[in-house]
Amino acid sequence: MQRRAQRTVIDGVDFDRVFKFPSIFTAIASSMQPARLFIGFVMVIVLMATGRVWDSVAPALDVPLGSGVELSVLTQQRQVAIAQSGTVLGNTAPSDVQTWTIEDAQSHLLSAWATHEASGSVSKEERAEFEKLYLDLASVRPLGPFESSATFVSSKWNAIVDASLNLDAVGSWQGIVSIVWELPQLLWNAGHHWFISVYGLVLLLVMSVGGGSIARMQATQHARGDHLSVTSAMHFSTQRWRASLLALAAPLMLVAGISIGLVLFGLLLFNVPVLNLVGSVLYGIALVFGFFIAIVAVGYAICWPLLVPAVAVENCEGGESVQRSFAYMFARPMHLLGYLAVLVIGLVLGFIIVRLLATMTLDFTANLVDAWSFNESLGNAGAIQTDGVPVVGLVWYESAAGGLVTLWETVVHDFMIGWLFSGFFSASVMVYLLMRYACDRQDTHDIWWDGMIAGTSVAEP
Repeated sequence: MQRRAQRTVIDGVDFDRVFKFPSIFTAIASSMQPARLFIGFVMVIVLMATGRVWDSVAPALDVPLGSGVELSVLTQQRQVAIAQSGTVLGNTAPSDVQTWTIEDAQSHLLSAWATHEASGSVSKEERAEFEKLYLDLASVRPLGPFESSATFVSSKWNAIVDASLNLDAVGSWQGIVSIVWELPQLLWNAGHHWFISVYGLVLLLVMSVGGGSIARMQATQHARGDHLSVTSAMHFSTQRWRASLLALAAPLMLVAGISIGLVLFGLLLFNVPVLNLVGSVLYGIALVFGFFIAIVAVGYAICWPLLVPAVAVENCEGGESVQRSFAYMFARPMHLLGYLAVLVIGLVLGFIIVRLLATMTLDFTANLVDAWSFNESLGNAGAIQTDGVPVVGLVWYESAAGGLVTLWETVVHDFMIGWLFSGFFSASVMVYLLMRYACDRQDTHDIWWDGMIAGTSVAEP
């Protein structure tokens, strides 16, 4: 008897339920909302102000972080640049040029150029010489720990963007590792232990409050379409800042505590005759603790984007946030790595759009306003610049106006950087919700609301 063939006809596919990772890109788009951009901007201002204050009192680094240049070579480059600035435009070097710092050399160079410009006989070659000398001095200027760290992160982030655009996954991963893993080691080896501790705590606090606010905004918008105000989001995050801070700091404190224990283990048992035999017998236990450190450190680096979103979504405590995040990583590691890769791709694409908008805003405004302007008030106004040569020889009102224009352009630049915080925490919320769905099959629209028991979706009795 011949069996009849059966066919299944599918009328349609709900792509939102089958393919959930595009919601990460949706979160990237939502992160450009003004309220979230404002919170990101405030986060940047707090971190920048704290870093500038620290650099004003802390000693500068002899060698910039990650430069790979020998101190002797860099010292020679500084001496040459200072000497050249003293004899710029055919001038005779001052008698105290040997004692100049880079700042002294830049000040003298700007003064000499202003005097030369006032004479009215300025050639293109002389202007090129002046600009080259100024940029040479800027390139070898000693940097404080914050400025050097910011420069390092900026260069590595640009490397991540370039690698992502070239579909170079290895290059992107190396850039991430450099920021997360290599930077703290470089600072520690440079002797800036207090900077790591104090500024690191400030960074975690800013992430707990500002990042928690942005994460809560994304969670409520995804769950019910509610758009929280800045005040409401900040009210939630300031109430839960301890939980968020503990979630971010607990794994670090655990690793630090065990590391100190292993150091003391070696100090006490491997420096005394006979006791070193006891230490060697117990070394297997030390290896177990070393393995635990490796697991926690790697897990923290991978799960870090989930910690603050867990508090924002579940209203749970810091320890539970860590437990949930690590459990999801061990349960679905490939899912998590895939979602994190989508997060990085989304951040790169979003940053390109935001940077393009910022650059066009600065360029269009500067060009249009300067079209019928007949003084130097706008100076170097325009596109975002990594290196700029100051405009000299201005009268006081041009200089003051130029300073205010630069201030407004800095606001645009800081909003662009602030978007990175907004984009990261918005997308991280979706990564957390998708991991929770993959592991627990809990709908991504289920989050904690007022009237529920903290850490659950159960209504209070």
